[in-house]
Amino acid sequence: MSKKQYRSILILVIISALVVGCATVGSLRPGSGSTFEIYDRTYEEIWKAAVKVIGRSLTIVESNKKSGVIKAEARAGLATWGEVIGVFIAPARKGEKRYIVEVISLKRARYQITGQNWEPAIIAGIKAELDM
Repeated sequence: MSKKQYRSILILVIISALVVGCATVGSLRPGSGSTFEIYDRTYEEIWKAAVKVIGRSLTIVESNKKSGVIKAEARAGLATWGEVIGVFIAPARKGEKRYIVEVISLKRARYQITGQNWEPAIIAGIKAELDM
């Protein structure tokens, strides 16, 4: 392989890596998902409901009860590269009258056409667990 061919391939690989981009559980941050408010429930009840709902269909890869963060992933399939999902419960402390739960669902690849938006299912599941 000539130097010119090697350089062309290298440039193509770099451009491809920049264009495609990937979502990982590390890229999940609150602020861009669907939110809902919960009143008259304890932090413990909300946390347990969220873990139960997420654990039914997804693989939990990170959870931190102290900070109110649960991160999970959906497996890749024949038609999808999978998704990453984050649930953020705020404030992450006991004794509050109101909690805000945010659910974020991202496709693994920026240009992935197929895949599922898990936000509505997770929100509905948490509400059902809490009899809301």
